[in-house]
Amino acid sequence: MESTNQAVGFEVRLAELGLGEGWTWNKGSWWLTPAEPIDVRATATHMVKLEARFVAITAVERPDKEIRLDYQWDLDGRLLSFVTATSQQRIATIADLIPGADWAERETYEYFAVRFTGRETLEPLMTRPGDEVGINLRKEVTQ
Repeated sequence: MESTNQAVGFEVRLAELGLGEGWTWNKGSWWLTPAEPIDVRATATHMVKLEARFVAITAVERPDKEIRLDYQWDLDGRLLSFVTATSQQRIATIADLIPGADWAERETYEYFAVRFTGRETLEPLMTRPGDEVGINLRKEVTQ
Protein backbone atom coordinates (compact mmCIF):
# COMPACT_ATOMS: atom_id res chain seq x y z
CA MET A 1 0.00 0.00 0.00
CA GLU A 2 1.41 3.35 -0.99
CA SER A 3 1.52 6.21 1.47
CA THR A 4 -0.06 9.52 0.47
CA ASN A 5 3.38 11.06 -0.14
CA GLN A 6 4.49 8.11 -2.29
CA ALA A 7 1.24 8.23 -4.26
CA VAL A 8 1.54 11.96 -4.95
CA GLY A 9 5.18 11.50 -5.96
CA PHE A 10 4.35 8.70 -8.36
CA GLU A 11 1.44 10.67 -9.87
CA VAL A 12 3.88 13.51 -10.61
CA ARG A 13 6.30 11.00 -12.12
CA LEU A 14 3.55 9.65 -14.41
CA ALA A 15 2.94 13.16 -15.74
CA GLU A 16 6.69 13.72 -16.17
CA LEU A 17 6.92 10.48 -18.17
CA GLY A 18 4.34 11.84 -20.59
CA LEU A 19 1.57 9.55 -19.38
CA GLY A 20 -0.88 12.36 -18.84
CA GLU A 21 -2.55 13.83 -15.82
CA GLY A 22 -5.62 12.74 -13.91
CA TRP A 23 -4.34 9.44 -12.53
CA THR A 24 -6.16 8.05 -9.52
CA TRP A 25 -5.04 5.42 -7.03
CA ASN A 26 -7.77 2.84 -6.42
CA LYS A 27 -7.66 -0.69 -5.02
CA GLY A 28 -3.95 -1.23 -5.54
CA SER A 29 -3.65 0.19 -9.05
CA TRP A 30 -3.17 3.51 -10.81
CA TRP A 31 -6.07 4.31 -13.17
CA LEU A 32 -6.30 6.74 -16.06
CA THR A 33 -9.82 7.18 -17.39
CA PRO A 34 -9.69 10.00 -19.94
CA ALA A 35 -12.82 11.64 -21.36
CA GLU A 36 -11.78 10.66 -24.90
CA PRO A 37 -10.61 7.18 -25.94
CA ILE A 38 -6.86 6.71 -25.82
CA ASP A 39 -4.73 5.81 -28.83
CA VAL A 40 -3.79 2.30 -27.71
CA ARG A 41 -0.96 1.98 -30.25
CA ALA A 42 0.68 5.26 -29.20
CA THR A 43 0.25 4.31 -25.55
CA ALA A 44 1.78 0.86 -26.14
CA THR A 45 4.72 2.38 -28.03
CA HIS A 46 5.31 4.83 -25.20
CA MET A 47 5.08 2.10 -22.55
CA VAL A 48 7.65 -0.01 -24.41
CA LYS A 49 10.03 2.98 -24.46
CA LEU A 50 9.56 3.25 -20.69
CA GLU A 51 10.38 -0.48 -20.40
CA ALA A 52 6.97 -1.20 -18.91
CA ARG A 53 5.67 -4.76 -19.05
CA PHE A 54 2.30 -5.52 -20.63
CA VAL A 55 0.11 -7.43 -18.17
CA ALA A 56 -3.42 -7.91 -19.51
CA ILE A 57 -6.52 -6.56 -21.19
CA THR A 58 -9.79 -6.82 -19.31
CA ALA A 59 -13.14 -6.15 -20.92
CA VAL A 60 -16.73 -5.44 -19.93
CA GLU A 61 -19.76 -4.61 -22.04
CA ARG A 62 -21.18 -1.12 -21.53
CA PRO A 63 -24.90 -0.24 -21.72
CA ASP A 64 -24.33 1.28 -25.19
CA LYS A 65 -23.03 -2.13 -26.39
CA GLU A 66 -19.47 -0.87 -26.79
CA ILE A 67 -16.76 -2.66 -24.85
CA ARG A 68 -14.76 -0.97 -22.10
CA LEU A 69 -11.16 -2.16 -22.28
CA ASP A 70 -8.65 -1.77 -19.46
CA TYR A 71 -5.06 -2.15 -20.62
CA GLN A 72 -2.83 -3.02 -17.66
CA TRP A 73 0.90 -2.41 -17.55
CA ASP A 74 3.55 -2.89 -14.87
CA LEU A 75 5.85 0.10 -14.49
CA ASP A 76 8.44 -0.08 -11.73
CA GLY A 77 6.38 -2.63 -9.82
CA ARG A 78 3.20 -0.55 -9.97
CA LEU A 79 0.11 -1.52 -11.94
CA LEU A 80 -1.10 1.12 -14.39
CA SER A 81 -4.53 0.73 -15.99
CA PHE A 82 -5.45 2.73 -19.08
CA VAL A 83 -9.21 2.74 -19.63
CA THR A 84 -10.66 3.12 -23.13
CA ALA A 85 -13.51 1.74 -25.21
CA THR A 86 -14.18 0.30 -28.61
CA SER A 87 -15.84 2.23 -31.40
CA GLN A 88 -18.31 0.03 -33.28
CA GLN A 89 -16.75 -2.87 -31.35
CA ARG A 90 -13.37 -2.14 -32.97
CA ILE A 91 -9.99 -1.02 -31.64
CA ALA A 92 -6.44 -1.08 -33.00
CA THR A 93 -4.22 -4.08 -32.32
CA ILE A 94 -1.08 -3.79 -30.23
CA ALA A 95 -0.03 -7.43 -30.72
CA ASP A 96 2.47 -6.48 -33.44
CA LEU A 97 4.11 -4.08 -30.96
CA ILE A 98 3.72 -6.27 -27.87
CA PRO A 99 3.75 -9.99 -28.73
CA GLY A 100 2.40 -10.77 -25.25
CA ALA A 101 -0.84 -8.98 -26.16
CA ASP A 102 -1.65 -11.63 -28.77
CA TRP A 103 -3.33 -13.98 -26.31
CA ALA A 104 -5.27 -11.16 -24.61
CA GLU A 105 -6.57 -9.84 -27.94
CA ARG A 106 -7.60 -13.30 -29.13
CA GLU A 107 -9.41 -13.96 -25.86
CA THR A 108 -11.17 -10.57 -25.99
CA TYR A 109 -12.22 -11.25 -29.57
CA GLU A 110 -13.68 -14.64 -28.70
CA TYR A 111 -15.50 -13.59 -25.54
CA PHE A 112 -16.63 -10.06 -26.49
CA ALA A 113 -16.46 -10.01 -30.32
CA VAL A 114 -14.04 -7.06 -30.31
CA ARG A 115 -12.41 -6.67 -33.72
CA PHE A 116 -8.75 -5.69 -33.52
CA THR A 117 -7.98 -3.63 -36.60
CA GLY A 118 -4.62 -4.30 -38.16
CA ARG A 119 -4.79 -8.06 -37.52
CA GLU A 120 -5.38 -10.41 -40.38
CA THR A 121 -6.33 -13.47 -38.34
CA LEU A 122 -7.16 -14.39 -34.79
CA GLU A 123 -6.55 -18.06 -34.17
CA PRO A 124 -9.13 -19.57 -31.81
CA LEU A 125 -8.15 -20.14 -28.19
CA MET A 126 -11.30 -21.52 -26.58
CA THR A 127 -13.82 -21.67 -29.39
CA ARG A 128 -14.03 -24.15 -32.21
CA PRO A 129 -13.94 -23.17 -35.86
CA GLY A 130 -17.40 -21.96 -36.81
CA ASP A 131 -18.42 -20.91 -33.27
CA GLU A 132 -19.97 -17.47 -33.00
CA VAL A 133 -17.57 -15.00 -31.38
CA GLY A 134 -18.81 -13.11 -28.36
CA ILE A 135 -21.18 -15.89 -27.48
CA ASN A 136 -19.72 -16.46 -24.03
CA LEU A 137 -19.85 -13.03 -22.40
CA ARG A 138 -21.90 -10.59 -24.51
CA LYS A 139 -25.10 -9.81 -22.64
CA GLU A 140 -27.26 -9.72 -25.77
CA VAL A 141 -26.25 -13.28 -26.59
CA THR A 142 -26.44 -14.75 -23.09
CA GLN A 143 -29.79 -13.29 -21.99
